Amino acid sequence: MVDQLSIHEARLKAKAKRRLRKNSSRDSGRGDSLSDNGDAVRGTTVAPTSPKSKLLDRKSRLGKGRGLPKKGGAGGKGVWGRSGEVYEPEQVDEKDPNYDEAQENCVYETVVPPLDERDFEKTVTPIVQEYFEHADTNEVAELLAELNLGPMKSEVPSLAVSLALEAKASQRELTSRLLADLCGSILSRGDMESSFDKLLQELPDLVLDTPGAPQLVGQFIARTVSDQILSKSYIEGYKGRVDCEYARAALDRAAVLLKMNLGGLRIDNQWGSGGGQRPVTQLIKGMNLLLKEYILSGDSKEAERCLKDLEVPHFHHEFVYEAIVMVLESKGEKTFKMVLQLLKSLSSSSVITVDQMKRGYERVYMDIAEINIDVPRAYFILEQTVDKSFSMGIIDV
Repeated sequence: MVDQLSIHEARLKAKAKRRLRKNSSRDSGRGDSLSDNGDAVRGTTVAPTSPKSKLLDRKSRLGKGRGLPKKGGAGGKGVWGRSGEVYEPEQVDEKDPNYDEAQENCVYETVVPPLDERDFEKTVTPIVQEYFEHADTNEVAELLAELNLGPMKSEVPSLAVSLALEAKASQRELTSRLLADLCGSILSRGDMESSFDKLLQELPDLVLDTPGAPQLVGQFIARTVSDQILSKSYIEGYKGRVDCEYARAALDRAAVLLKMNLGGLRIDNQWGSGGGQRPVTQLIKGMNLLLKEYILSGDSKEAERCLKDLEVPHFHHEFVYEAIVMVLESKGEKTFKMVLQLLKSLSSSSVITVDQMKRGYERVYMDIAEINIDVPRAYFILEQTVDKSFSMGIIDV
């Protein structure tokens, strides 16, 4: 009887141990355990982990690894390798099926596509407009050198001149300097000639926005010839084969300026720097040049425009003074009549005010004694000039 009881107890213990092993993976750490005698023992309760915490756990799910970052920190999105790692040149495997012997000695370089007409204007126009502000021709040359101008290279001078037509006289002077500096380094003489040919052809359209475009283009042509950008035979090549009246006016103006240049009057600074920033001697020289050009051409409208471009209305009395002195020093009736006609036109259009006109005549009276030393008939000619001026309404009492 005792043996049967001990056998029964042994079976109960063995059954309890089997049940414990079966549920250990599920209830380990949070359930009850059995003692050696099969009694249930309350263990320490551990809070269950949530699924979210398991997703954020960086430890291996398989229970392997040491918890270090993958690939030593060289992995991950957008990462090319660990910091500071230097890659050796890749050795070409000639046995690779994708190996191409023709690409072995290839040289790769950046190719800039040539500009078309639309991109040319959008790209070059801001460069020229910024140049009007900083006046640095070297910067313009560097920017143009970075562009693949291609066949549009000859369009650079015409674009710059077209923008200068609507600008101030000082900016036209900057344009002339820019053309001189670009010729030879960026542009050739052939490019310059092609560009001015285009300008002459486009004058009917340019006149719509700038009425004085023919005269201004003529001045640019004369300046480029003077700066040895265009050949001296450029104007001669158009003789007898120009049908457009605006083109003829531009070429005639250039011819007159070059003729004056041969007479000792330089046109290397014909545009000036504008306004009262120019020295007085330079303004006087510009006015004398204006008067002599008027005597040769007889174009009072152009003389009026040039006087306005000087931007010195407070100094117009000097122009009146120089005009009357020119009459006193002349030897014919032509200069006498043309100068009085010009003064009458400038007075009627109020370009020269009454006060500036009167002051100019008064200055001649103050200096007549000195003028008479070089011009013996100065008193007599001045008296005739003043009488005629009164009768024409140029001056009053």
